[in-house]
Amino acid sequence: MRGQRWIDAGEVGGVQAALDALPTNGGTVHIPAGRWEVDAPLTLDLTEGQHLHLTGNGRASNLVNKSRTGAPLLLITGAVGERWPDLSITIRDLAFTGNYESGHGLVIDHPNDTMIDACVFLRHGGNAIHLDGKGTNATIRDCRMRDCKRAVFAQNLHHLTLHGNHTLGLDDGESQEEHLYIDRNCREVRIVNNHLAYGDAEGILLDGTAQHVISGNTIEGFERCISVLASRDLVISSNYLHGPTAVQLAGRCNGITITGNTMINNPEAAIRMEDASGSGGHVISSNIIRKSVYADITGNTHQGGVDLADARDCVVHANLLEEVTSEAAISALRGGGHVVSGNRIVRCIGEPVRLTCDTWCAIADNLTDRAERRPDE
Repeated sequence: MRGQRWIDAGEVGGVQAALDALPTNGGTVHIPAGRWEVDAPLTLDLTEGQHLHLTGNGRASNLVNKSRTGAPLLLITGAVGERWPDLSITIRDLAFTGNYESGHGLVIDHPNDTMIDACVFLRHGGNAIHLDGKGTNATIRDCRMRDCKRAVFAQNLHHLTLHGNHTLGLDDGESQEEHLYIDRNCREVRIVNNHLAYGDAEGILLDGTAQHVISGNTIEGFERCISVLASRDLVISSNYLHGPTAVQLAGRCNGITITGNTMINNPEAAIRMEDASGSGGHVISSNIIRKSVYADITGNTHQGGVDLADARDCVVHANLLEEVTSEAAISALRGGGHVVSGNRIVRCIGEPVRLTCDTWCAIADNLTDRAERRPDE
């Protein structure tokens, strides 16, 4: 059995038996169509040179966690202690089903050279995908994660890509944390072209981390679409952000680029900075901030603007702000060193720009629909 490179779980006595039969140089473990129920975690500890290709027949191959003790469904451990192991993990075309008292759906410890592709995760009491331990080069693409406590939790991981995934919370389903969580020890993460929908907290939470790109996502129905805590060197671009707060920067954040986003129906704020002393160097440009065509139908009569709080040295340029109902469309409290220029601010309730800075700021060429007197009049 150890010499086989293709192992069918239906022929060897089940999924755990198939994983146990993986040769030392790796191979394919196939889970045929069917409902595969387990009461205890499925486990596999890989060694140097042992490659895994775990595959099924799409949603028809359904791994079901019957545990109600918080145990995970599948736990895979990579080569621990190896800096650049000769090892790859590919998981493709499987369904992972849990319950509200079960744990994580898929746990990968030391996820080096890992691909999770076209899988479905349903109703897990923990995270749909939990990536832990030191790892690099992981991709999660085209997966659906529905009604789980979290969709993806990643820590201590470099070069993670999330592409084309769909996450969803349900009104009468699991009480959810943020859908995507990236911890402070992750670097060079790309979160691109995903659809995150209807959660109870944040769509994306970046917790004290750095050097990521968040681009081309649709994020709707969260209290905070993107929440950034004490992080730096991020690009947030070309996203559609529909929720009470589109982007929140909290704590000491530096060097964040927020550009080309559509921020729609954000009654709390489009961009809000909190506890921002020591923060700054942000560029906020070419964003559209406005109510949606359905604002009156949904009863959302408020739209927030850009609040720099007490950050410093920010550039706010070439944004379009329409019908902002906060006291000022663009505002700053203390801080300073800001450049606010070339913005179009129209049909707003409060002041177009209000900067009460403790040092110089440059305000120039902002076009509003307010009648203003020229200096020589």
